[in-house]
Amino acid sequence: MPHTEQQSQHAAKPFLKWAGGKSQLLAQFDQHLPESLEERNFTYIEPFVGGGAMLFHMLQKFPNIKRVVINDINPHLATIIVTRNY
Repeated sequence: MPHTEQQSQHAAKPFLKWAGGKSQLLAQFDQHLPESLEERNFTYIEPFVGGGAMLFHMLQKFPNIKRVVINDINPHLATIIVTRNY
């Protein structure tokens, strides 16, 4: 699914820097995502949310994500993201 210039300007980005952040790896991760993700609604599970780079990327790229499950060894990160976005 191609992104437009306008979508790129309004892209959600991690609101904090985190050791082990995935922001610079998103293009590489995209290459490994199955094409079938665009075909139906699904639940996205993020076991290592950190600053949320991959989470926000997936939510923008796949509007057919209907449910999200996030986790991190630091429970405060998940709480911040849930509180900030809902």
